[in-house]
Amino acid sequence: MNHEEIKVQVTTFLTRSLRTKELKEDDNILELGLVHSLFMIQLIMFIEKTFHLELEEEDLDMDNIKTVRDLVVLIERHQPTGAEI
Repeated sequence: MNHEEIKVQVTTFLTRSLRTKELKEDDNILELGLVHSLFMIQLIMFIEKTFHLELEEEDLDMDNIKTVRDLVVLIERHQPTGAEI
């Protein structure tokens, strides 16, 4: 899965789940007050299931999951090189 496909999947999940019409790539979902602790668990589960990966504890640092861009980078970092999902 390429960068743009990952971005679309993540953005679609976030806008549906957070019931927001627009979410820019660099919007900080934590600072916008859109996220609570239960949602963060749902977000991690979505990432692991959708992209077939297992996140480690160090991946869950808020700096890795605060924007769409951060989430895409995190997912790309865990994808095997050249692998298609």
